[in-house]
Amino acid sequence: MPFRFGLLGAGAVAHTHAQAIRLLADVEVSAVADVDRDRAEALARQYGIPHAFGSAEELLSHADVDAVDIVAPHHLHLPLTLAAARRGRHVLVEKAIAQDTTSASAMIEACRTAGVVLGGIFQNRFSPAGRALHTTVQSGALGRVFLASVSVKVHRTAAYYEGALWRGRREEAGGGVLMIQAIHTVDLLQWVLGMPQRVLGRATTAVQAIGVEDVAVGVLEFEGGVLAVLQATTAAVPEVPPELELHGTRGTALVFDSRGYLGFWANTPTQSRSLPERWAGYAAQYHEQEPTRPSQASPEPHAENIRDFVTAVREGRSPLVDGPEARKAIVVINALYQSEQEGRWVEVQ
Repeated sequence: MPFRFGLLGAGAVAHTHAQAIRLLADVEVSAVADVDRDRAEALARQYGIPHAFGSAEELLSHADVDAVDIVAPHHLHLPLTLAAARRGRHVLVEKAIAQDTTSASAMIEACRTAGVVLGGIFQNRFSPAGRALHTTVQSGALGRVFLASVSVKVHRTAAYYEGALWRGRREEAGGGVLMIQAIHTVDLLQWVLGMPQRVLGRATTAVQAIGVEDVAVGVLEFEGGVLAVLQATTAAVPEVPPELELHGTRGTALVFDSRGYLGFWANTPTQSRSLPERWAGYAAQYHEQEPTRPSQASPEPHAENIRDFVTAVREGRSPLVDGPEARKAIVVINALYQSEQEGRWVEVQ
């Protein structure tokens, strides 16, 4: 029997998940639900999904699914998870797993109590470049890492926020560019270096008429005095590939773009690979895209993330990105928000 998902949500991210699941053998989407039933039915027709519903409760009551894949707005993740857990369905949740740490903790506890698996989506951990970066750092190939930088400079127009009003509302999204766009690279940073010990953040709404930040900067301090700088905006023209760069005593590693590209330059020339000229050519090709069109995640890393979740359910283990892992990035981002509000360094708890 194939592993059957029910998609809860039929917006833009649902298309990425539907495409990703198509890449997996013995896994399928057997139902989709959205409060806009017409949108659910349109997505079902496009991807050959057998059943479409107008609510999550309908899907959970009438569809025979092994797990739900939640691709709804952030503030709906908690109630949808609780509903699925009560029905004994495993739960996979697109980032951010919740709009705040309290909701994320409640989701973790509900799934633990119900005996179902809770997993999150951080597909950059599953791209070849993300995995290679993790291995490069853990193996000591970079030597002692002493400096890191995160740069997320994307472009989102007013239409992006008007088309989904929750994105511009703090109580629903949990935040702006940090919570919706930069969270992927923040997660990759903490996956590679561990959780920071304290952070200093500043954020502002500089361009769009929204209730969340569209510009944010920060400094993150890790064990051993390792420092990371962060800059993020949704107002860059044109947008450029998100980057994570690590400097160590033996060399530098750079990952950029959701496609997953790794550049590595060692102190010893014969050990260097992925030369800067190749990066420049790749970046030039990227910039040929329409600058006002939001970048879309590639389905392949999503597929690997989902594959691990399905395998975890089948093997009775925790997925690599389980609830507690998915919660970590929110902890870091909430500390940055607290620092902005209080104007001081904040310890990461």
